Amino acid sequence: MASFYVDVPPLNVQQRLDLKALFQKLGVTTQNGKESEAAAQFLQKLLALAESAAAAPPTGASDAQDVRALQMLSGNAQLLKIHEQKDQVATKLATWKKNAEGIAKRRPVWERLLEFQDFAIGLPEAESCAKSIAAIIDGRSLLAEPDPVPELTKQLTIALRIDLGKLHEDLAAAFKAGDDTLAGSQVWGRLTDEQRATLVSTCQLKPPAKESIGTDDEILTALRSSHRADRRNLLDAVPQRFSRALEEASRLLEPKAQRVMVPVPPFIARPNWTNGLPRFASGSRQS
Repeated sequence: MASFYVDVPPLNVQQRLDLKALFQKLGVTTQNGKESEAAAQFLQKLLALAESAAAAPPTGASDAQDVRALQMLSGNAQLLKIHEQKDQVATKLATWKKNAEGIAKRRPVWERLLEFQDFAIGLPEAESCAKSIAAIIDGRSLLAEPDPVPELTKQLTIALRIDLGKLHEDLAAAFKAGDDTLAGSQVWGRLTDEQRATLVSTCQLKPPAKESIGTDDEILTALRSSHRADRRNLLDAVPQRFSRALEEASRLLEPKAQRVMVPVPPFIARPNWTNGLPRFASGSRQS
């Protein structure tokens, strides 16, 4: 069985110069006579660029099918086909490069928005923002103009700042109520300063320090250190901590049982009665 191949002549000088200029757009240098090697590097880098421009939602998909078709060719046939499509390839390259740069810039802000969303679960603002975030993912519209992320982030940070401030106020009030309870307790007042300090430490009766939450980064730092759920759990636990402190104080004031050794009297010989007469252990008889 005979096989027939189309003989593709080498590219002329102008065609080689065109390809050299195209390849250079992705930093691929072309040596004379090694255009095929340069083409392979160029197409590989072009596909990598397409993937970085559309790695996953919420970014848009990149149509790289034509580039993969070019990879299936080789030799002069591949070079000629690239040259025929050089304008389309250059347009896609510019678009993908712009998208990749836009994604690199917006991705960190997007990921931070998702972190704020996780921390805000349960707040009313989180529900409305969740719908907008889902729309961005479904529509692959991270690169939309105007950028939708800053406004969503603003809504969540405002809600989180208010919630964190309220939680801190509630915690401060709970610890203040506990301190007032201890101050009015006779049991607590009878303890020594050292005993009170020990119970304050072991029962964790000191309120958490107030955090700075004026900026978005400060809010993230505060929430990474202690989630909103952890703060609510602490708020619920404050009364139990002070109750435990009073219980421990009562135990410290309970009278301590002391062991008393009763002295044993000296040995006295006890008589054994035999036939109505006392008989002593020594065998002597008293008259």
